[in-house]
Amino acid sequence: MLAGLAACILLTVLGWRHYIRTVERNEWGGLLNAREYGHHYVMIPDDASSNLWQDIYDSAKKAAAEQDAYVELLCNWSAGEYTPVSYIDIAIAAKVDGIIVRPDGTMKMRKAINEAEEAGIPVVTILDDDTDSSRKSFVGINSYQMGTTYGREILACIDEATRKITVLMDSNDSGKDLTFKEMKATILAGLPEQMREKVDIQSLRIAESSTFDAEERIRDLFNKGQDRPDILVCMNERYSECAYQAMVDYNQVGDVDIIGYYRSDTMLNAVQKGTVPIAVTLNAEQMGKRSVEALEEYHSMGHTSSYFSVDLDIITKQNVNQFLKEEN
Repeated sequence: MLAGLAACILLTVLGWRHYIRTVERNEWGGLLNAREYGHHYVMIPDDASSNLWQDIYDSAKKAAAEQDAYVELLCNWSAGEYTPVSYIDIAIAAKVDGIIVRPDGTMKMRKAINEAEEAGIPVVTILDDDTDSSRKSFVGINSYQMGTTYGREILACIDEATRKITVLMDSNDSGKDLTFKEMKATILAGLPEQMREKVDIQSLRIAESSTFDAEERIRDLFNKGQDRPDILVCMNERYSECAYQAMVDYNQVGDVDIIGYYRSDTMLNAVQKGTVPIAVTLNAEQMGKRSVEALEEYHSMGHTSSYFSVDLDIITKQNVNQFLKEEN
């Protein structure tokens, strides 16, 4: 009996230690060293592992601390399978003071944002917007500006041999439709008349049902021989990484021009080497800071600006050392 009791105590102690370590590895670890803040906000990413989201969160957390507020990152670190909509429901139940989220264009997401508003919780959308929801503010680049910028950079990569341009987009990212439309219009307007019929500009939406779907679809593009794209435009960080790795693996450096997304180490080093001509990057520091500013402004004044713009930077071989220096 004593042996059984000792075993139970040991299991309880080990279980508690495992729980503490799990919590400490995540943002909820702050609960162990509780402190009162003026406001408690949550940030809900669609890909918490990406460099972009980590940089946005770091900036938001720092900006919040200066305003006596705390930003908690809600992401799928547990064994459960939660969606961003699920996390909005959790945030509403927890009665947080504000939500920062990237909408996915679905009715479920819109309904969740509206329910937060009904509960008196302001929502700030970042990266993509949902103007049909009751969100208080959007922080990011508008679709028209992003499409025009991408279009101009693509034009700089087009030469007489260019025949096919493929733009990679997430099938769940409905906000990129307008961006692609403006991108295509900018390219066609800038091309000489004799080339407009020769250059095929198409989008490829990747529906991901497993972790490797994107990688497989992108690798297939490099296996198409004469039908492979001459210019491959990546609209998120993960596609950029997959496309670059596939280009190197299939020994097609110089045959395909990749326009990358964000300032990851891989993209910065590729631009520095000249294997990737351009990477387009959002200013994540501004995005995190301004999302907190929007919530703080709402709480202090009862209203806030409906749109906060952030800078869109173009990384080239001429200025990449500046970005590498900032990263270091």
